[in-house]
This record gives sequence, structure tokens and C-alpha cells, in this order.
Amino acid sequence: TRGSNILQIITFGLMFKCFNDTYLFGVATGIKVINAFICMMIWFIIPESFPTMIRNTATGMINSSGKIGAVVGTAVVYLLFYASPIAVIISFVVISAITCICSFLLTKETQDIALMET
Repeated sequence: TRGSNILQIITFGLMFKCFNDTYLFGVATGIKVINAFICMMIWFIIPESFPTMIRNTATGMINSSGKIGAVVGTAVVYLLFYASPIAVIISFVVISAITCICSFLLTKETQDIALMET
């Protein structure tokens, strides 16, 4: 996910650089495709890395939190936009920064560690 976070930071940074629209669209689309492949690889790596109990619990939590986040995020953006359009951008930047920092700090290495099989 670190590679995914770096690509998202690059995409966000490119929005403020003065390129023509076609170039920016092409670069952003290319980065989104690479990001999609990185996220897709997670579903190939998870079954090989973790025991069934941990894998099923984590996958369920990821899916449910994504759906909850989609509902809450839509409502928050809708409400913030009417308060101030800048507030939407600020909330996006803050949440992205928090997510990026957490993904770097909250990692647990499982290489060469015996995991309990179920």
C-alpha cells in the first residue's frame, strides 16, 4: 500500500501543476491504472500470507469499512461543500495525510514468523 499512497500523492500534486488538460488526464489515468493493479495484487497476496481466520476477519472489515466510508464520505462532502468549497479540499488533504501516515506507521512484519493455522 505504500506504493499506492505514493502514487496518490503524485496524482494530487499534479492537480496543482499547470499542464494542459490532455496531459494531466493521461498522467492521472495512468497512475490510477497502476494504483488499481497494486490494489488488485492485495487480493492475491492476502490468501498466501495469513491463516484463514485472520484473512476472513480482515477482508470482512476492509469491505465493510469501505462501504461505511463511502456513505459517510458522500454525506460529509455534501455538507461541507455548502459550508465552504475549500473545506472539501482541506478535509480531503487531511484525511489523505492521516491515511498515508497510518499506513507507514501501523505495519506489522510477518515474514519468517510462524502464524497459527486454523
